[in-house]
Amino acid sequence: MKETLKEIPVIIFLIIVGIPLSVLFLPIILVYLVFEFFQKKQFKKRYSNYLLSIEGKKFFCYSNRKNNHHYIEKNIIPNLTADIEPVFLEGKILKSDYIQEYISHMVAAVSDRKGYPYLIKISNGKAIDKSMNNEFYDFKSQNKNPEDLLILINRGFDNLKSIPKLRD
Repeated sequence: MKETLKEIPVIIFLIIVGIPLSVLFLPIILVYLVFEFFQKKQFKKRYSNYLLSIEGKKFFCYSNRKNNHHYIEKNIIPNLTADIEPVFLEGKILKSDYIQEYISHMVAAVSDRKGYPYLIKISNGKAIDKSMNNEFYDFKSQNKNPEDLLILINRGFDNLKSIPKLRD
């Protein structure tokens, strides 16, 4: 009973201070939420326009996880066809010749989240993706010919289903 009596002044203090602070900060929070909404909407529009500007591009995304990047950089990257752009993720830093903000968003939005490496193709203003994780580890662990993996990567891009363009 004594513990309950000791808690009453704390509860009253929280009510007396908490309610005015909530009322004071509510407009600031609302302004922030509205601002954030419009920022996201504006980014989505810029991102969509960017995807349209790089229509048809193909990206091979890989990371430095488990030292696989040495294998990839030695056997895969030098032999990729000229139309495939490598994107290297080192920790949280993306290394690409393309606009970092948009490429980061593209990689973060990958839907086939089975692990790196990822294939991403821009088709009809959309980024279509596929994880090559299983295939990559099968080839690497079984010491298969890297040229066969390159064929599989190229086929992977060919098999990425294009999203039909919406008519206006």
